Amino acid sequence: MFDNKYLYPVTRTRVLETKLLDSTKVDRMVEAKDADDVIKILGETEYANSISEMSHSLDYETVISKEIENTYKYMREILPEPELVDIFLLKYDIHNLKVMLKSSLLDEDNDFLLRDLGTIPVSKMKEMFKEKDFRALHPIIIAGLEEILNSFENSPDPQMIDIILDRCQYDTMYQLAEKSKNKFLQDFIKSQIDMINVRSFLRVKGVNLGRDYLAKVLLQHGNLDMNYYEKYLDESLDSFKDSLWIRDFYSVVAEGLESYEKNKTLTRLEKLADDYIFNIAKQGKYVAFGIEPLVGYLMAKENEAKIIRIIMVGKMNNIPNEIIRERLRDVYV
Repeated sequence: MFDNKYLYPVTRTRVLETKLLDSTKVDRMVEAKDADDVIKILGETEYANSISEMSHSLDYETVISKEIENTYKYMREILPEPELVDIFLLKYDIHNLKVMLKSSLLDEDNDFLLRDLGTIPVSKMKEMFKEKDFRALHPIIIAGLEEILNSFENSPDPQMIDIILDRCQYDTMYQLAEKSKNKFLQDFIKSQIDMINVRSFLRVKGVNLGRDYLAKVLLQHGNLDMNYYEKYLDESLDSFKDSLWIRDFYSVVAEGLESYEKNKTLTRLEKLADDYIFNIAKQGKYVAFGIEPLVGYLMAKENEAKIIRIIMVGKMNNIPNEIIRERLRDVYV
């Protein structure tokens, strides 16, 4: 059904899509002699203004962060429901909470890891920790913080910070998507949860951590529940793979498991999972008017940042071009 509230945002975003990095630019960046040459190629794109302020190629992360920040600012201005942007910004809040909790509970100084991209500015979050007043956070996250603090009193385990906050992140994201009553958003988040749960299942099974640990790390709201994963914990990987043949992510798991059994690493599966999620976001290219094209563009910019990071890190560490290319995610255009 046509929804004219998306007419202007989608029309404007279609223009921006034409300025995304395409495969030709990415190929040139991969083939570039070094990191400085990669930056020169980026200087021919929408990154030109930010790059003009760089003093050294090592500043590339600042350029990426600025571009992502501007993208989220644009999304908040253009979306008919700007609060939906919080669904995608939440991961930065969770990242900062993890950093601050580890600094506080483990007596570490990790401020250099903080990212000022979330729904709550870093300065305000620091004030929250100082005052021990977390009322500005979503109730699910507040409950998670209390669970972490209680857990540390009984048995200090830094892993629980990540496990509990990851669960809080996706519980909150799904609740916000449900509240929006937007099926695309709900399905998009469910698919992310599926990919995370498959990897968690394989890690737990690979080192035989057992059902109790599996229950801790699995996220809710996926298409497969806890009982499904428990059932295959003592079965072969082939049995688990074959059980997924009716799922649209079967090929992702099948190819990822083939690589895992050969190389004993989940790197290939992680790349395939990222591409699978990104391909769902790319459906926005084929939707005339709705939230899908806006989510697609947002994910395209996030994906673009990953591509630049992979290439820059590769060039700075003299990694062969063929290996860099293997690690790259797909492009939107």
